[in-house]
Amino acid sequence: MILITNNPRFKKLDIKNLKIEYYDTDYFHILEITRDYVHKNYEILTHPLYGSVKPNETIYRTILVTKNDSLNYNSVTLISEAIDTFIKFKKNKVTPTWNDKVKDDFSVIDYDLLINAIKRIIN
Repeated sequence: MILITNNPRFKKLDIKNLKIEYYDTDYFHILEITRDYVHKNYEILTHPLYGSVKPNETIYRTILVTKNDSLNYNSVTLISEAIDTFIKFKKNKVTPTWNDKVKDDFSVIDYDLLINAIKRIIN
């Protein structure tokens, strides 16, 4: 499994059989990177738009994928729709320039949601 993230909180995470790919980039680019993985026969294990935070509000996104033998069409649809949704929300309202406290809050939310998902997938 690969964890694709721009959340620095994941940099030091060490879980057996989990590769962390940290990118110093924005939310949208994480979606694009995930899309590229999907086109290389990876399946998305965590929804790209999980949580109740709108894509134009948060700056962090983390997505878990796993290698498949063939193209997973559900993942193709899922990432395409996530990208379309992100673009739609971004057109309505640009992501604010958050202070460090708010950024940290978003980081914690992203981290907690994904850690719980990873625990459920691994067990």
